[in-house]
Amino acid sequence: MKILKIDQHAGFKSGSSLQGYMQASYDELVKKFGEPTLKAERDGGYDKVWTEWTLEFEVEDDEGDVDYIYATIYDWKEKSPEDSRSGQYRWHIGGFSWVAEDAVGTAFNDEVAYA
Repeated sequence: MKILKIDQHAGFKSGSSLQGYMQASYDELVKKFGEPTLKAERDGGYDKVWTEWTLEFEVEDDEGDVDYIYATIYDWKEKSPEDSRSGQYRWHIGGFSWVAEDAVGTAFNDEVAYA
């Protein structure tokens, strides 16, 4: 999979589910993906998630076809936002299939521009 573009501000379909995990600091994720799409204390309330990135990956497969992968990176059921925003944290990765975890990991480890 070759990631062509990452868009944090695209519309996102509901119904995604947990696909995997990644270990990273909040600061590392901000550096790679920008400010979170959701910060519960800023955006009006807490419902199991304090911090979340909602991402759309434009990818090219081995045959040159372009596809889109939707993924979220989020904390889950923490007592406060600081639990996930300080030090290393085990983030949840959501999506519609395992490729969401693959796209997040690939983007996190590669130099990819996001919109």
